[in-house]
Amino acid sequence: MVHSILTHHPAEVADAMLHFLNALGGETKFCLAYGGTREEFDKILYPEKFFLESPNLRGSIEEQNFSCWLKATVEWARQKDLDPKVAHFTENDHIPLRGDYWVKLEEVLSRSGKDFLGKWCMDRTNTNEAFYHQYREDPVLLKLLEAISIHQNKTTIWGALADGMLFRWEALEALCRVELEIPCFTEILIPSSLHHLGFSPGDFDSYSKIFAWVRHRPEFLLSDVPFLLSQGAACCHPFKSIEDLPEIYRLVHEWPRVL
Repeated sequence: MVHSILTHHPAEVADAMLHFLNALGGETKFCLAYGGTREEFDKILYPEKFFLESPNLRGSIEEQNFSCWLKATVEWARQKDLDPKVAHFTENDHIPLRGDYWVKLEEVLSRSGKDFLGKWCMDRTNTNEAFYHQYREDPVLLKLLEAISIHQNKTTIWGALADGMLFRWEALEALCRVELEIPCFTEILIPSSLHHLGFSPGDFDSYSKIFAWVRHRPEFLLSDVPFLLSQGAACCHPFKSIEDLPEIYRLVHEWPRVL
């Protein structure tokens, strides 16, 4: 598995996170996608990194498009001559809490029979979901979907939380062959494009509790982490307190001994 992490954190915070993940993640291949400044990127010591320059990554939340992150990850894997079966994408506020997290992800994807899993991933067409209403008549998005769709209904719109996306590699590669650099929110663009290309998106929570502690808000606090660990939580999101990350890393690594 390839696991790509998107961050804009200071270099020392990014390096500490990748040290934690590599110590926890066994055979997983980790890479760091950096969306901060070029100056800070150059300070990062972790070698498996790449800088993301796309302005679509830095727009308003409603138009942030992470397709450059996906494409850069595929290119990085090619350059490393990797042959992964699965790719996982998380933001810097997504914290794995178990060493078997990545094995469980692969098991869930295999069991689901889907090509893509996301939190709250579902067909949003004709719902009252806010981003569906924003994009249902967007001419740029609809033109893209019409151009790539294998379906009779070319206006179907799917949605999923951007954090935690899990792909079969062949679906990710096919997606990255499409020109996706448009002003469109990732949570609409990615699952909708996959659907219209003929791949099958699915909802994590329909197949597993692995994302039970993944949500949009409220933020998790350091005081929540012992409870999460006691419940066997696989991960949590969002955790935004940079200063508390070292203590989380310590708790995760020491938890089996505490028990």
